[in-house]
Amino acid sequence: MKHIVLYLFIALGFIACTKSKEAKLSEIQEFEKSEKTGTSDGLAELAKLHESYGKEYEDETANNYLYAAAQYYFYENKNTEATPLLSEYISRDDSSERFRNAAINLAMLHGKATEFDKADELISEVLDKDLPTAAQWQDVIGLYENKVKAEADLKPTDYERLAMAYTAVGRFSDATKNLDAALSDFPKYENRGNLIYRAGFIGWEYLKDTEVAMKYYNQFLSEYPDDPKANEVKQILKSGMLEMSDEAILEMLKGKTK
Repeated sequence: MKHIVLYLFIALGFIACTKSKEAKLSEIQEFEKSEKTGTSDGLAELAKLHESYGKEYEDETANNYLYAAAQYYFYENKNTEATPLLSEYISRDDSSERFRNAAINLAMLHGKATEFDKADELISEVLDKDLPTAAQWQDVIGLYENKVKAEADLKPTDYERLAMAYTAVGRFSDATKNLDAALSDFPKYENRGNLIYRAGFIGWEYLKDTEVAMKYYNQFLSEYPDDPKANEVKQILKSGMLEMSDEAILEMLKGKTK
């Protein structure tokens, strides 16, 4: 008899919890349809409902609400509220564009708090999963520009990230300037040769500036004559490829394969 009573108690408790969840979801859905969402106070109240539901549950709807609340607080500059919600959201292993938005926004918050190591980790995670959109690259630029201005434990990889972001949004001169900064400030950097090579490639492929490309490529050969990419650079300079059109280069390469 005791087992039956216990079973009924557990079953009734489960039903109560289910109803509670359904009631919360219904409350949110009704609120979203109301005129309150057209006011700032209403949006703040809705964010609280989203936050509560999103933190309590972990299904798809809860993740949607958690993301919505986190983004609301972020854009309202309520960093104390946004930070833990963004952290929780990205911990749920979502690899969508929303994940990138949440991770980059969280990185920006860490940047504002001068927690640049945490910001770097988040940007690395984003880049490992997929490349940011153009708008997201702009946020990455803002993050690392602020770090450079703050001179907060700068690393050569900070300039590399900036160069990558600038290249992605078509700011090629800014990309080479940041590579130059890395070369100047970190002469012993282990990947220095790659930075010089990359600057030469940007000058050639994107800036379409023969002089810039030649300067970096000659510097590369002077400093790293035994690098695996040295023969490639020598061929580029020797063949006159820097001044050739893409079509002419293609024809030349076709001729060499015959």
